[in-house]
Amino acid sequence: MMGAEGGFVEDESVPPLRISGFLCLLFGLLSALGIIGYPMLVTAVIAVVLGLVALRPWENQKPVGVTPARIGLVLAVAFGSCGFLVHTLKTRTLANQAEYFARQYLDVVAKGEFAIAMELKKEPVNRLPLHMPLMDHYQSSEENMQTLTEFQSDGINQQLVDVGPGVPWELGEPVRVFQYYGMQQAELLF
Repeated sequence: MMGAEGGFVEDESVPPLRISGFLCLLFGLLSALGIIGYPMLVTAVIAVVLGLVALRPWENQKPVGVTPARIGLVLAVAFGSCGFLVHTLKTRTLANQAEYFARQYLDVVAKGEFAIAMELKKEPVNRLPLHMPLMDHYQSSEENMQTLTEFQSDGINQQLVDVGPGVPWELGEPVRVFQYYGMQQAELLF
């Protein structure tokens, strides 16, 4: 249509721009970091909030940014749920392994195998080789023998020997998994 001034009049209006849709896509992509670190799951929550803002109802034309918002929502939900599941399963696995180790350790002490129990208290890197006879090692020096004797005469260890192996130990409360100086640890109370 020609205007009076010799120009064209545009009948089409420009669709609105929803920046929150593009931000949702960005945070949806960043929510993949939730798999690496538990605190990074916040990015998935932010992406969902921004996506819901971008998908609010519109009247005339479809706004620009709705499609990126949908993609961002899908990514945020997928990565967020995957990250949550990974951290939950990791914590549960550590708790189960800690409980199993504690039960085995109590049975070893209850059987009176103090040399093995002392090795189990050490970090895996500092343990003696598997083929090495432990009693020969502890009897080889006075310091090692004194450490073994102190461990044997400990009151709790003597009570475990008196009770004997095979006792069905019950957990007093659920296993608590926590971070201590960057290492995951578990606390058990029998």
